Amino acid sequence: MRPGATHRLPRQPRIITDSTAQISQAWARDHRVVVLAQHIHLDGKAYREGIDIDDAGFAALVHHRAANDWPIIEAPSIDEYIETYHHIISETPEIVVIAPSDKLTRSAQNARTAAELFRGRASISVFDSQTIGLGLNVLVRRAASLNENGHSGDNIIKLTRGLAPCLYGAFITQDLDHLARSGCLRPAQAELGKLLGIIPFLSIEEGQIVAIEKVRSLDRALEKLVEFAAEFESPQELAVVQLNPHPAPQTELLIEMLRGVFPALGHIPIRPCGATVGSIIGPTGIGVMIYEEVDGQR
Repeated sequence: MRPGATHRLPRQPRIITDSTAQISQAWARDHRVVVLAQHIHLDGKAYREGIDIDDAGFAALVHHRAANDWPIIEAPSIDEYIETYHHIISETPEIVVIAPSDKLTRSAQNARTAAELFRGRASISVFDSQTIGLGLNVLVRRAASLNENGHSGDNIIKLTRGLAPCLYGAFITQDLDHLARSGCLRPAQAELGKLLGIIPFLSIEEGQIVAIEKVRSLDRALEKLVEFAAEFESPQELAVVQLNPHPAPQTELLIEMLRGVFPALGHIPIRPCGATVGSIIGPTGIGVMIYEEVDGQR
């Protein structure tokens, strides 16, 4: 090193995600994560998820609305990603975007399109997490921890990608019109299901929420969720997820059943699923999200 020169430490990458990760703006600021908000359009008004409207506010806004009268939900736009990239590359040329599944939103697609404009000026990696909600939340928190411990952008992507197979989610819902609107069921299936009192059991499979089984009662549907969770021996995280952050009777019953399976976990939290998942499972939807690492993935 020449006389008078100072050693410059490499600049940390910056991490970007969107509001489907259910991460607070305060936590994001503390951990140098940028959270771009989804846009919720309803009755001529526009809301930014997590900024202009919180989870309880969104749940109240849509609680009595029919599936065909729900808000339009849009991912952060290409222009918003471009503006964010412009701001960040003045600080560091390395950006890691951890996006929700591109089968559920356009966030990853918009992030990639925007990144093309910065080719040669910045290193922008877009990771399609193939999950959403609590699953994405876990990955972003792990990526932020890796970043704070000095890992490169490439290593953050590699190690975070390795955790993606450790995330699992399953849901039940009586709102079949929402499933039809989102494409999880055909309209004819939804109408027949309502006539027969069917409750679909859904799972996150390769980034999509798909109906994999049907049951005839709410009690049996809740049992299916517990059976799903019981397949995991020692989850690091387990939460009940639903649109409304406040418990309903079926929520409290599910938590009680899960405590019987996982007595060592203690508190089992209720986590809001967010607007995107809520638009699929509807106001009565409820699910479990599980994060379980296995040997070799820690």
